[in-house]
Amino acid sequence: MMKMKLQAFTCLLMVVIAMSCSGAVVDAKKPKVLEFYLHEQFVSEPGYPATDLLAASATGNTSTYAFGNLGISEQVVRESASNTSTIIGRAPGTFQPNKEERTFALYKLITLQTQEWNGTLLVFCDWLSNAESNEWTVAGGTGTFRMMTGYAINTKAAGGAGTNSITFKWEVFLY
Repeated sequence: MMKMKLQAFTCLLMVVIAMSCSGAVVDAKKPKVLEFYLHEQFVSEPGYPATDLLAASATGNTSTYAFGNLGISEQVVRESASNTSTIIGRAPGTFQPNKEERTFALYKLITLQTQEWNGTLLVFCDWLSNAESNEWTVAGGTGTFRMMTGYAINTKAAGGAGTNSITFKWEVFLY
């Protein structure tokens, strides 16, 4: 009887080892990775309307970013950093300046429509305007993103201070 239990245990152990070596267990933890570019336009130009608007202000002054203000945005999501690349989605959201200078609470619904991805991701972060990159929380989604969570990193890809636009490269890691 003892020998039979030992054989059963040994067999079970070998199956577990084989599964982990084959990647069946390990691959379940690998994130799905998306990459796209979010285009933000500060000043309207022909064919490229402004994407951010300061909608409300505690002081009545909607020309400066200050604590108590509320902004809305809707950026274009493209395949590449080029402003002529294929549009694959939109990213409407809200932003509120924090009390700490040049930081914002940002919330976005990133909607993508590609052959592989079709749905919306809910993302948010405490965004630092002068940072080279920011990390976002992915809190869920719809469509092909249903029940997914994870994180995203956005980095400046083009434009910035002194220009009419800025482009961010987004790398999204979904579990």
